[in-house]
Formats: sequence, structure tokens, C-alpha cells
Amino acid sequence: MADTPLYLIMFNFYSFVTLMQQKNSNFAPRMTGSNTRIARNTLFLYIRMFFVLAVSLYTSRVILRTLGVSDYGVYNVVAGFVSMFGFLNVTLAASMQRFYNYEGTSDAKWGYRRVYATGLTIHLAIAFVLLVLMETLGWWYVNNVMVVPPERLLAANVAYQMAVGSLLLVVLEIPYTASILARERFDFYALVGILEVTLRLLAVIALPWLPYDKVIALATLTITISAVRFLMFFVYAKKKTLPQSLPVGRGVYTSEAESNYTPPLEGQGEVPSLLRQMLSFSGWNVLGTFSQVLKGQGVNMLLNVFFGTVVNAARAVAFQVNAAITGFSNNVAMSFQAQIVNSYAAREHSRLMNLFYAESRICFVLIAFLITPLVLEMDFVLSLWLGDSVPPQTRIFTILVLIDSLVCTLEMPCTQVAYAVGRIRDYKVVPAVVSLLLLPTAWVGLRMGMSAVSVFTMTIVFSVLQVTASMTMLHRIFTYSVTEYLRRVLLPCFLFLCLNVVAPLMVCRLMDSSWLRLVAVCIAEGIAGLLLAYFLVLGKSEKELLLNYLRKLRR
Repeated sequence: MADTPLYLIMFNFYSFVTLMQQKNSNFAPRMTGSNTRIARNTLFLYIRMFFVLAVSLYTSRVILRTLGVSDYGVYNVVAGFVSMFGFLNVTLAASMQRFYNYEGTSDAKWGYRRVYATGLTIHLAIAFVLLVLMETLGWWYVNNVMVVPPERLLAANVAYQMAVGSLLLVVLEIPYTASILARERFDFYALVGILEVTLRLLAVIALPWLPYDKVIALATLTITISAVRFLMFFVYAKKKTLPQSLPVGRGVYTSEAESNYTPPLEGQGEVPSLLRQMLSFSGWNVLGTFSQVLKGQGVNMLLNVFFGTVVNAARAVAFQVNAAITGFSNNVAMSFQAQIVNSYAAREHSRLMNLFYAESRICFVLIAFLITPLVLEMDFVLSLWLGDSVPPQTRIFTILVLIDSLVCTLEMPCTQVAYAVGRIRDYKVVPAVVSLLLLPTAWVGLRMGMSAVSVFTMTIVFSVLQVTASMTMLHRIFTYSVTEYLRRVLLPCFLFLCLNVVAPLMVCRLMDSSWLRLVAVCIAEGIAGLLLAYFLVLGKSEKELLLNYLRKLRR
């Protein structure tokens, strides 16, 4: 235990608390795996996250050095424009997972197959619409609006087409990925992630030796890896988590004797009704998530127009660091999502609230713990990572992006509860409007001479407003005590954030920048953070569970 980082201890504890809550609950949802499976899946997510983190940091460094700052900016602004639509992956997968969990809990025999049939139709239609849009309006934007050096326009166009292909694969993959997550098969999900990042590592290692244009070669290798990922999810889902045939074949959780049974009204009203529900849910969810994408990639496009590709390169590095950090909290949220939906479907309000508060605390505290030494040692870490290839303004961009992610962490649990309730329109509209206002406000500011750094600062302000709006709208569709939320979530999180920085900051003041200071900062924060998490973040019952858990480990 002494050699285990604090965030792993905290993650393990909350996983343990979740398992104990499930074990003591009277409800054992059919869509949920056994406690042993959940524990095993948590371990797989750990392995996946650390592997992805290490490889991603290394590959970013190699790509930046191989392409150079300008081409790195070109590749990221083109791929970023396409990935602006890649939000559909997370959004629609979350929507389908919600229906898989909810319908599977209420109608295990036939609910799962109705969701799959309906979702597959929806995503085929979405893929077609995206293809038309990307090959018309998207192609026009790349060639007429985007700031790209003239001699690199051909490479930018090829990279764009490859990115479009990757996007379509992502959309078509959603019905299969969502079924895997809904069935909580995180072990396979993690293994695919590890294989994917391994292939990316091999591609990056080979990139400097390929006798082709580096941007085109990187784009080609990327779409090839996306195709491999799609095939793996497709084959596994077809064999393990989806019905074998439609519309009459054996449904999930049915026996051989039931395989020839056709449920009443199938294809005569249930699926059309579900289609309307899923389109409504997904549509409003897409609106909310699209506002988040504009907050990220929309601002990236504005920075490209006003400052060029070098600033895009600095932003790309900042978001690479941010993705590595927020991946930890995303894994925590992923482990909570199915349980939150199942708890709501089973009308277990008390258990749902415990999951809501626990997820809010752990996600915030985990991000705060991870970014504190990184913010204090940003210059040294960037120099270790990228050497002399650090684009200008990368340090301040990265710090501001990490602070923005810390603020947004509080919104994720609220969104998951809203998914469970299903009234996504009432929840999403107001926060989406707040988020969408960032883009025109930033455009006006840039036209008036505002700096790129000011845009990132403005983004944090809008994130605070958006999180506040999300909490307010959640309270309208799902009654929870605001006082209880302040006491059990916001107050301990705020105190942890303020006090956690004291010890590592003192170390920074007493020592010069070096490897030794970096290690000392991490140790100081580890000790202080562990104590603060125990005394400020954990409740009485959670402390008792942790102590009992530690006693068992000693035996």
C-alpha cells in the first residue's frame, strides 16, 4: 500500500464502496455483472489507462518532432475539425447505453434487441448524413477558410479524407461499443484500448522511416487502426452481447425454448415508439454535447483563423496533457454510469444519491490531485517530455485547460443522473445555450484584439456558468437536496483544492527546479492529499468501510 499512488488508493476505495453498496442492496439488476466481474473490470481499466497514458505522451513527442511545429499544427487543425463531429461517438454511445440498461432492466427478454435494432438504423442514417456534410460543407471549409500553408494543402486534403473515414467508422461502431459497456464488459473494452494504442505506438515508431509525406502517412495509419478497432468491437458484440438475429432470432437473456417466440406488437408499434424516444433523447443529448465541442474545436478553429497553425500546435499539446489526466476521471465515471441507470430504473433513490455524491467527489478530487504537481512543475515537465520542441505559450495554455477540466468535472455526474431520468431536453437546453455563447463572445473578443490566452481564460468563466446551469436544471427534473449537495460534495471538494496545494507549493519555494524537486513535490502532495482525502472527503460510513478493508489486507 505504501508504494501505491493516492489516486489509485482512492479509486480502489470507491470501487470497494460501490461493490459493498451493491452487495447490501436488495436490487440485483439483470444488466449488471457480478461483483467479481466489476472488480476485474476495474483492474483492466487501470491497466488500460496507464498504458494509454504512457504511450500517448511518447507518441505526441515523436509526432511533434517528426512533423515539425507547422505540420503538427496543420494535422491537428484538420483532424480537429473532423473530430468536432466525433463527439457523436461519446454522446450517442451514452444514449444507447442508457437505453440498453433501462430497457434491459425493465424488459430483459426483448428490450435489448429492440434497442439494438433501432440504434443500428439510427446510426446508419447518421453516417450517411455526416458523409454528405463532410464532403460538401467540410471540404469547402478546409480549402477556403482554414489557414493552411499553400504547399501543404494537398496533404491537408488527404488527411481530411482519412479523418472523415475514421469518423464514419466511429459512428457505425456505436451500437456495438454501447452494448459492450452496457453489459459491463470493461475487460474486453480495455484490451481493445491497449491493442489500439500499441498499434498507434508502432505506427509512430515507423513514421520517420516511411518514404512518404509524413502528414499523409500518419493519416493513413490512423484510419487503418480505426478499422481494426471497429472490426474487433463488431465481432465481439455480435458473438457476446447482441442478439444473434433480428427480428425473430433469440434475444439476449432468453433460453433456447424462447428463441422462436415473437413478442406481441414487435415491429407493430414498440420499435417505432422506441425510435421516437431514442431520437428525442439522442437529439437533445447531441445538442448539449455539440455545444461542448464548439467550446473546444470551435475555439480551436477561431485560433487558427486569427493566429495560425503554431498556436494550434500549442493548443494540441495542452489538450494531449489534458486528455491523459481526465482519462482517469472518465474511467471512474464509466464504472458508475450503468449502476446509476439501473438504480433509477429500480426506483432506489437512496442508492442513486449515494452514487451521485460519491462520483462527484472522487472525480473532482482525483483531477485536483493529479493536476496540482503538474501545474507547479509545468515548465520542467514540458521540457522533459518535448525537449526543445515545446511550441510557444504551451505552458499557460496547458494550465488553463487543466483548470477548465477541473471545473467541468462536476458536470459529469449530473449528466449521468439526467441520462437515467431520461428528461434530457429539460436538462440540456439551458447549459447548451450557455456553452454556445462562448464562441460568438470569443470571436468578438478576438476581433477587438484579445490574446489567445484570454480566450482560454474566458472558457473557464463560461464553464463555471455552464456547471451552475447544469446543477440547476438537474434539480428541476430530479429532486435532490441542494444543502446536502453543498455539504457532501462542494464543501469538501473546495477545502481539498485549497489545502492540497499548500505542501507542494512550499517545496517549490524551498528548492530549485530539478528532478529532485519534482519527486519531492509529488511526495509532499501524496502525503497531504491522502490525509485530506481521509479527513475531508470521506464520510463516516466510508471511513469505516476503508478501515475494515485495510484490516482484511493485513491478514
